[in-house]
Amino acid sequence: MIRVRPFEDLAAMAVFNRLDVHDHIEAELARGVTYSALGLFADWRMAQAQGPVSLIATTGPADRPFAILALGLTGQAGVAQAALLAADHGRHRLPLARLAVAIRQRLPRAAAEFALTRIEARCWAGHPTASRLLAGMGFVHETDLPGFGPGGAHVFRQFAWLPPATSPTAPPAHPDPTNEQEF
Repeated sequence: MIRVRPFEDLAAMAVFNRLDVHDHIEAELARGVTYSALGLFADWRMAQAQGPVSLIATTGPADRPFAILALGLTGQAGVAQAALLAADHGRHRLPLARLAVAIRQRLPRAAAEFALTRIEARCWAGHPTASRLLAGMGFVHETDLPGFGPGGAHVFRQFAWLPPATSPTAPPAHPDPTNEQEF
């Protein structure tokens, strides 16, 4: 079982201290500089105030944090940017899969709540699991974007989620019969 709760500094730092190596590389390529776990935490902490949603996902009987996720407003009407960073994807494969299903189920409700008509997400093309995880959340690959990282040598993949009524390629939304934050 996984649980999702509001962002907390110590829980987020626990995720950053055990960040998946590919998530860490992706974050550094997106920023163009090398970052420590503390630097990535500080960057996330500053940015999370600019969005309507910032959460921690936990797993196990001890509710150990394994992922952080957020929606940030882009400044464009109805458009948000989604971000998710997690501890080792291999070790947390099942919790990440459950989280992806939960996100897929809840995106229509979150989009309606925040008047969003588009949610974007990007991932490093060299990340072995990020594209599949985004697809599992209901995001559709739109394009590959060259020019990221030092010297512009890396490609990022852009995904978007659109409400099912506006996107014939968007996967169907699954109704959520509860309002609980356990999955």
